[in-house]
Amino acid sequence: MDKRIVNLQMDMIFLSPFIVASGFGLAGIIDSTTVKDNDKIVYIPASSIKGKIRSEFKKVMESLEMPVCNSIVADRLEICKNDDVKDACAICRIFGSEFYDGCLIFEDAVMEDKTRELFSRIVKNRPLPAFQSSIRSGIKLNRYLKTAKEGALFTFEGVNPSVTFRASFFGSCYITDEEYSLFKGTIETITHLGGNKAGGMGRCNIRLIEVTP
Repeated sequence: MDKRIVNLQMDMIFLSPFIVASGFGLAGIIDSTTVKDNDKIVYIPASSIKGKIRSEFKKVMESLEMPVCNSIVADRLEICKNDDVKDACAICRIFGSEFYDGCLIFEDAVMEDKTRELFSRIVKNRPLPAFQSSIRSGIKLNRYLKTAKEGALFTFEGVNPSVTFRASFFGSCYITDEEYSLFKGTIETITHLGGNKAGGMGRCNIRLIEVTP
């Protein structure tokens, strides 16, 4: 198995609002805000993108009964701990594990330069600019009664759709032609990203581009 230079660019156009929760709220206004950078501009963390692709790629590998460690479907209950990384499963080689470094570097997904520059000028001193996001509400359901749970109304910040976000990932990988084809195909079939997918959030179209030197 030879090493392959991987340099991919992923463009995401959201068709519905999305949220990547920051873990913080805004007192008296909103319970959960989405992730933003130092300039208060929304972005999608590399860890979220990597985790989503890894999860979907593993499902594809398992469905084809290809070797995947720690997987009942593929009869590989052990964790890859081989001395040579080339003997590890594709998931461990690409994304890494406690025993291997992943071969790809994932970068945050950010708005296109001109859009981000425009938004940066507008958001100064405005914590929740309406053009970038909107406040939405939701309820929690009682699983037994199938009714709304009392006192469980919550609010969250949903990022408005139609803005293109761009992420890149690159590196030098031990990966077969079949694995590489499945990897790219998996990314292109992702339809949702972020939280509250059951509520219709995070629906997106993805375009994958191979960047040539």
